[in-house]
Amino acid sequence: MVKRPVAVAVSCWFLVIGSLFALVSAFLGRHDPAMLAAMGDGAIPAEVQYAILLFSQGITLVAALAMLQRQRGARTVYLVWGVIDIALCLATLPVKMDVLPGALMFAVICAFLYSPKSNAWFSPRKAANDACMTPA
Repeated sequence: MVKRPVAVAVSCWFLVIGSLFALVSAFLGRHDPAMLAAMGDGAIPAEVQYAILLFSQGITLVAALAMLQRQRGARTVYLVWGVIDIALCLATLPVKMDVLPGALMFAVICAFLYSPKSNAWFSPRKAANDACMTPA
């Protein structure tokens, strides 16, 4: 059996832990006046922003856990939702530079998830070959 590439493991666990922290932080800060004031500057209401945040972190968490289970489609879900999320943030946030750190992190994680070693690990043909090569 081919071992999971370190880049995939680190990226996925980073996404799992980051999503859990973001979900807890959003839940605990949902009535914080400073946070609500900052979110009030956006183009959409704070309640909708919270809903998008919860949905986004939920997708990220599920996709990261699925990637750890070698589910190839989870990479695509993470990539597509990440692009949609960045576009949504750019369209609604008043300060566009606030999107840059997250967008850079997204690009780095996608580079790891779509590297040649990661592609080989996620490949169904490679996985089928691994099953055939088990010692008898």
